[in-house]
Amino acid sequence: MTRKTDTMRKSDTPAMFSLIARKYDLLNHLFSLHIDRLWRKQLFSLSEIPDGGAVLDACTGTGDVALVFGRSRRVSTVVGVDLSTGMLDVAAAKARKKSLDGKVRFMQADVLNLPFEDGTFDAVTISFGVRNLQDYDKGMAEMTRVLKPGGRVLILEFAPPTRDLYLKGYNFYLKKIIPAVGGFISGNDAAYKYLATSVDGFLPRERMLELLGRAGLESLCVKKLAGGVAYIYRGEKSSRAGAGPVADCPE
Repeated sequence: MTRKTDTMRKSDTPAMFSLIARKYDLLNHLFSLHIDRLWRKQLFSLSEIPDGGAVLDACTGTGDVALVFGRSRRVSTVVGVDLSTGMLDVAAAKARKKSLDGKVRFMQADVLNLPFEDGTFDAVTISFGVRNLQDYDKGMAEMTRVLKPGGRVLILEFAPPTRDLYLKGYNFYLKKIIPAVGGFISGNDAAYKYLATSVDGFLPRERMLELLGRAGLESLCVKKLAGGVAYIYRGEKSSRAGAGPVADCPE
């Protein structure tokens, strides 16, 4: 197996994710001790998707979030978009295996230039993908554009480690264990070094909320996960003026 150790950049991520697509789910569940499954269910619950709702899952990867929504009777259709053809192939195979390929479809598309009309979807989700966007504001603006008035953007994303005692251990896990184990299993050292670096250098909670506000999203709420390792952010597209106070998302 050829091991790739070059430095990764955001522009490399579609090809990078294609290279690790077959091992991606295995390593995701391994590194999170399967807690990522619970986080995705919480994301779904916070969407409060209406009956017959249409959902866009941006940076869908191997389609886990898209398939969570696809299993709901309230949801009529789900579209998952990504730039990585390798990840999309895995996602499509999973949809077929679960007999959801008639309800959930996957396509190659750039979140910075979504091929959908304004106001197409009742909910737009993005999980562990914002930090890979080359332009955060443009990506958030595009996701908001394709959202119906009253619809919600929901983001599940890691947060950079803080200095408290609990997250010092997480910092070591993120920077040392994940690159070493991920590189060994996937055969791609650079990919898992990039993933660790992208978390460490990402936006903290306050700046993420500012990002949603700049996109015109309102009624903002945030849910802390695993003591601050990750957060769910939710914002609503509305015609009202002003974003209003930020609240904790309901349990």
